[in-house]
Amino acid sequence: MITYKSEIPTEAYNNMRIAVGWKKLDPQQAETGLKNSAYLTAAWDKDKPVGMARVVSDGGYMTLIADVMVLPDYQGRGIGRQLLTKVNQWLDDLGKDGLCVMVNLMATVGNEGFYERFGFELRPNDRMGAGMVRWING
Repeated sequence: MITYKSEIPTEAYNNMRIAVGWKKLDPQQAETGLKNSAYLTAAWDKDKPVGMARVVSDGGYMTLIADVMVLPDYQGRGIGRQLLTKVNQWLDDLGKDGLCVMVNLMATVGNEGFYERFGFELRPNDRMGAGMVRWING
């Protein structure tokens, strides 16, 4: 049975990054990033974290969904969908009382359709240009 917690150990976070094909981060850098998340939810199978998603925010209107990942052996079981549902519920609460919230994310190649099911729009489109990124030592 999968449970959800608001924490993930730094080492498990880095191991998950490696398992999904992402770069391992400096442990202190990773720990700082996790600690400074505005919201974090992690899927656990007993004592093992198997998926996670987090939100970074400026505390005003700008947010970024980051680090949405599920261990390969656990993919296809609805864990990613549950993680995004929890993230979206948290984000929707930010917009209560009519407040404007912009939610950004960068989908990995081939996963755009997953995010579209949650109301995200592909860019570029008629209203917005392409999303862009700049990596330093990435």
